[in-house]
Amino acid sequence: MKRCWKRLRPAGDERGSATVFVLGFATVLMVGAGLVVDGGLALNKRSQLTDDTEQAARAGASAIDIAVLRDRNEVVIDEGQASAVATDFLSARGYTNISVTVNGNRVTASADSSVDTAILGLVGIDSFTVHGEAVAEPEIG
Repeated sequence: MKRCWKRLRPAGDERGSATVFVLGFATVLMVGAGLVVDGGLALNKRSQLTDDTEQAARAGASAIDIAVLRDRNEVVIDEGQASAVATDFLSARGYTNISVTVNGNRVTASADSSVDTAILGLVGIDSFTVHGEAVAEPEIG
């Protein structure tokens, strides 16, 4: 008795289809990992920038006009000094797009910073820009 073994082969040639699937899946995983890692770096930098803008606004709010305080017993911020102190504080830390405004006794400080990516650079995203802003007033009393 003669046995006839027939080789089972799909109708179309699908050799290499698993490789394409694995490569596509690996790419999706790398982009996901990049979002997690680089997103975490961006959130960390934004938190640091917000802390620094809060410190700059507080430093600006402590720039009280001493002459007005002595003459009229009023707490008034020296706008020029407040702006200079806050701007120097932020520029010493390397931030860009620094803005300091004084409105009455309110000092608002804002700045931007760039965060280089660790993984997303592989897909063409080289950096993120983060923004921080804070407001401070002198404590009276």
